[in-house]
Amino acid sequence: MPKARKNIQSLERGFLILELLSMSESPLSLQTISNVSQLNKTTVHGLLATLHSLGYVSKHNHSYSLGFRCYELSKPIEQKNEAIRQHFVPLLIKMAQMTNNTAYLAVQSGAKEYLYIDAIEQDNPLTIRSPRGKREGLTTSAIGKVFLSFDDELRRTLRLENQISPTLETELNQVVLSGYALDLEEAEPNLNCLAIPLYLDGKVVAVAGVSGAASELTVTRLKHFARIFLKF
Repeated sequence: MPKARKNIQSLERGFLILELLSMSESPLSLQTISNVSQLNKTTVHGLLATLHSLGYVSKHNHSYSLGFRCYELSKPIEQKNEAIRQHFVPLLIKMAQMTNNTAYLAVQSGAKEYLYIDAIEQDNPLTIRSPRGKREGLTTSAIGKVFLSFDDELRRTLRLENQISPTLETELNQVVLSGYALDLEEAEPNLNCLAIPLYLDGKVVAVAGVSGAASELTVTRLKHFARIFLKF
């Protein structure tokens, strides 16, 4: 039986530090980074020194922030996401208007999460607000189920890590057959969600979703909307 992949610890720690710096509005001290990351100061200092020498971290006296080289890495991704957003925003608008709820656009972010890159809100007190820029787990939502259903390698990776139960496996197979996924109060009480795959050049490049109060977006209505949205 194939073994689950083993991550390289030093690389994980380096990216952990970069993520901490990206979430901070001001530079962080060595002690703060050590405390939050739960890594000893010697390890953190060595990682920061390496990242600083490569340009991914900037040093301000005794504090640290992201370096401009991170922007160089992110720019092509931002351009790609913007192209995807521009292409599918008309669909998002229709989904939001037809359901009178917030519609979302998400792209995969690594092997365990996805990232919301756009959202169209409606003036509905029962809908949830825009989660733009937020990341969610792949196994806990309708959007995540779509990413897993149409990516065999991704599903195989999480299966090796025992993150896909037999029940979820069956559901993912059904998503492939139906072309859409539902989340019926699984991620959050009184919240139902629908998600569909979005294709460019024959490949799933993003997922569109819509969610709202379970009393409003019933299973019957979600399935009705799914048939309509899949024709766009």
